[in-house]
Amino acid sequence: MKKIIKWTALILGGLLVLIAVVGSALYSNGMKKLNQTYPNLAVETIDIPADADAVARGKHVATIWACTRCHGEDLSGMVLVNDPLSGLVPLSGTVVASNLTSGMGGVASTYTNADWVRSIRHGVMPDGHVEALMFNYSTMSDQDLGDLIAYLKQISPVDTNYPEMDYGPIIPVVSNIGLLIPAAEQIDHNAPRSADPAVGATAEYGGYLSTICVSCHGNSVGSAVENWHQDDFIHIFQSGSLPNGKPFGPTMSSNVFTEMTDTELTALWLYFTSGKP
Repeated sequence: MKKIIKWTALILGGLLVLIAVVGSALYSNGMKKLNQTYPNLAVETIDIPADADAVARGKHVATIWACTRCHGEDLSGMVLVNDPLSGLVPLSGTVVASNLTSGMGGVASTYTNADWVRSIRHGVMPDGHVEALMFNYSTMSDQDLGDLIAYLKQISPVDTNYPEMDYGPIIPVVSNIGLLIPAAEQIDHNAPRSADPAVGATAEYGGYLSTICVSCHGNSVGSAVENWHQDDFIHIFQSGSLPNGKPFGPTMSSNVFTEMTDTELTALWLYFTSGKP
């Protein structure tokens, strides 16, 4: 019995050491990804309009491209995760979506047009560091990006004082194994820009808008909605309720989809039922 206990203890001890070594390596490599820099990244020049229609369109873009999901309705940011065990076992650390306004603690007062383009389309901050936990917006059209920046430049300032970003041990590990990979690492920063898509109830425009969906769902959306009728699809996303009457989860029932027009939702339905995803 003593030998069994001894060998069991040795095996468990060896496993704990192995887990610690592997975890340390994953954490270290993950932190390298999260702290990666792209110094002197050149960005393209796009037209930033200033008229009221462009600003209104930019507000719409900010909603349907899910900027408000993380940064809040007024885009003043928020603490997304504030691990209750922080300080003891800070598993998820403290994750903050930055204040995009020109208020205290915000970025808009110092961002140039190039800074906005670099940050949104390339996922890289003005100092060259990656935007570690941001969606990949590299496919956003020049017109939508220009309108979005026009809106961001004139939103009302909000003062904030958020804590410093602290990734904890979990986020670097999952980043290293292929989850939560910084958008900048996934983007071909030198790829030629595609022409702006034609807005309309078409599968092509739906494919452009589908970036919003596939960032979370991958290419599984088509099979999930293949038996839905077009009118049902539109009603479901505008109401936040599934065909069986059950509500969507908090992410899917967000204003990202209730803000979408019938044309945009029809385009998404046409794309997802076209067999292309």
